[in-house]
Amino acid sequence: MVNGPIVGSFPQLKFSSGGGSGGSTLNFHQLYIFYAVASHRSFSRAAESLSITQPAVSIQVQELEKFLGAALFHRRTRGLRITEVGETVFAYAQQIFSLSGKLLETLEEIHNLQTGRLSLGASTTPGEYLLPLAVGRFRQLYPGINVDLYIANTRTITQRILNQELDLGMVGSHPTVGQDELGFIDYMEDEIVLVAAPTHPLSQGGDITAQQVVDAGLILREPGSATRNTAEEYFGKLGITPTAALSLGSNQALKQAAMAGGGVAVISRMGVTAETRAGMLVTLPVVDWDCRRPLTLIYPKDRQLSPSKRAFLEYLQDERPSPLA
Repeated sequence: MVNGPIVGSFPQLKFSSGGGSGGSTLNFHQLYIFYAVASHRSFSRAAESLSITQPAVSIQVQELEKFLGAALFHRRTRGLRITEVGETVFAYAQQIFSLSGKLLETLEEIHNLQTGRLSLGASTTPGEYLLPLAVGRFRQLYPGINVDLYIANTRTITQRILNQELDLGMVGSHPTVGQDELGFIDYMEDEIVLVAAPTHPLSQGGDITAQQVVDAGLILREPGSATRNTAEEYFGKLGITPTAALSLGSNQALKQAAMAGGGVAVISRMGVTAETRAGMLVTLPVVDWDCRRPLTLIYPKDRQLSPSKRAFLEYLQDERPSPLA
């Protein structure tokens, strides 16, 4: 039982009118007024706490009693006493309005970014080399926000956002499907390079042509990869039709195959920074090769972003490594 004045109010959560049983929905406005009367054990004090008249309180309680088919109070000259049915209704009302308070507190926490959840998707390059760092720093600012990061190729990430399975994504090219349903923000520029083992014949110096690279055997990502699509388009601009000597499903697999001497890998520069510095791979100086693409943020146009999702999107734009050239 609640002692003292009721904090806050609940009449704004009136769902539908009671007005008799027979399948009607419980009127939460009437239930809240009953809750006030039962808490104060007084119609007059309940009316004062709710800033309405005592007759209005009496009418609403009577309507609730009519709906429930039972008296909720014994009305006596010496005071108000709650009935057995009234005690049962009051017990449930306490739980309902306690939960309503927790709901409002939770929503306030969400709006203040004290809690929340992000479901992010990324194609392999930003998912392995860019977003984990960004997510880590973002959680330093908002430790109450939990983040799920799903990594797959661009085609898969795009489809999962369209299916409403992910909130936001970062991919290596503008998707060709769902363009009317998605918003795009070009986030930063990524350079695609051609790398080989130091012992590879093409790593020994001298001018290298794109055709020589293709003839040496290309190691490419799987179909659906934006890195592969972008590189194939660039080869096409050079008048060359590339063929894959080896197709692999991850950047790590590409690097391992190239370090083993299996051919020339096509990969983002940010994905081989450590290996080239360590001398494990060599970036080939191929004539006329300047393959670049934007890493693009994608999000659904038709869904309003929650505070945590909007905050992460704003964080990414404020903290982007460098502007697009």
